Amino acid sequence: MKRKLLIVTVLVTICRFSALAQDKRTSVYGVERRTNSFEIGAEYLMGQGDFGKIYKNGFGGAIRYRFAITEFKSLLASIGYTNFNGKVILPGNPEVDVSAGFIPVKIGMKFRFLKQVYFAWELGPTIALGVNGTDKINPYVAADYKINGVLFNFAPTLGVQIPTTNKNYIDLGFRYEGMVLKSDPKFFTGIRAAYAFDVAR
Repeated sequence: MKRKLLIVTVLVTICRFSALAQDKRTSVYGVERRTNSFEIGAEYLMGQGDFGKIYKNGFGGAIRYRFAITEFKSLLASIGYTNFNGKVILPGNPEVDVSAGFIPVKIGMKFRFLKQVYFAWELGPTIALGVNGTDKINPYVAADYKINGVLFNFAPTLGVQIPTTNKNYIDLGFRYEGMVLKSDPKFFTGIRAAYAFDVAR
């Protein structure tokens, strides 16, 4: 048993160092391995927790620049727009349709493994554009449903890069995102589909 465990440990270690050894800026022949890209994507969003009780779904879009540090590690910078649609239902009051808009600005890192699969982590400020429809909510509680100011945003993502032509690729990702304002977190999940254009170094 100990011998099998030792063999497995050695194999995993070899694979790990092999992957790290391949994650370089250029090949042994000096050919550039790194590729930068400009991504344009659309998103479908689903509210979670207390946020999801009001906002069931939303849509958005973003542009993102990926700057490769090595072949499999990249820096990310993005800006986008998201809009959530929901309903406020209060006892003894009519149902009110509301919508909330946000402009997320993020920076982060992307770690690619298994050639096409990646993990990314992004964070940054999100500007709340306010909530439409709060003027129709009972004025005694309307303030509880307003979202204003700048929120702190964080978003881990798991996704895949599907190569197309000329170093371009399709990026498909699933993320769990949180926006925090005055210890009031708002969580949602998102599915993103983007097309990335190669940018010459």
